[in-house]
Amino acid sequence: MDSFWIDEGNDMFQPTIHTQGPWDARFQHGGPPGALLIRQLENCSPRPDTVLARISIDIFGPVPLAPLRAHAHLVRPGRSVEKLEALLEHEGRTVMRATGWRIRVPNERPTQAEEEIQLPDIVGLPDSAPEIDPTQAPGWSGGFMKAIEWHFVHGGLHNPGPAIVWQRMRYPLLASENTSPMQRLILSADSANGASGPLDIREWQFIPPELTIHSLRPPTGEWICLEASTLIQTEGVGLTNANLYDLRGLVGRSAQALLIARKGN
Repeated sequence: MDSFWIDEGNDMFQPTIHTQGPWDARFQHGGPPGALLIRQLENCSPRPDTVLARISIDIFGPVPLAPLRAHAHLVRPGRSVEKLEALLEHEGRTVMRATGWRIRVPNERPTQAEEEIQLPDIVGLPDSAPEIDPTQAPGWSGGFMKAIEWHFVHGGLHNPGPAIVWQRMRYPLLASENTSPMQRLILSADSANGASGPLDIREWQFIPPELTIHSLRPPTGEWICLEASTLIQTEGVGLTNANLYDLRGLVGRSAQALLIARKGN
């Protein structure tokens, strides 16, 4: 079975062409390595009575299409709240880090809890918009773009600005196991800046060195929707925000700081 990663044992993983990003054919899109780190967090001293409520990913440099080591450890153990950290390393150098706050789910739901936030009409459903071939948009290429289904309800890669897009992975993260809900969420959420970028990718770089997600609950099903927008200041710094949905409703929100630079500078 095809997949984004191949597990080589002993915390070593080989990326496939499906991880390749649009900026440089030698390096990965941020989604697949981010999802791999979430897998490591979830497998670190697992507790079925908890959820990952906040995840922060830091990207210390381009992630190469090469064998990488991914491992995790518990930073702060606790009965109700725990903090974990996972590192992605290339030849002994850390190229990406993920931290997560894991929170215990109460046995009894609070009586003051709000009802689940339903899917707003504006985002539609995956079949309300046709699937596009992202590589037909000028400047967008790479294995990751082809490894995802893209259904734009609003905006598009060829139409810079705010966007609403449904995504679904064509392949599992690892062929030997089911992709978890939070792995799917991270893999999709990292596309928010590209989906809503207001600049032409052929002329500009708008690259996120980080991704932070606050999650209300793990998503259900295979589809993730990004309702995304990007702001750019004249100083050359950008900010992408996105509401994240599954077919039931809101599951969380994401934010990314952006490096903005004209290509070749």
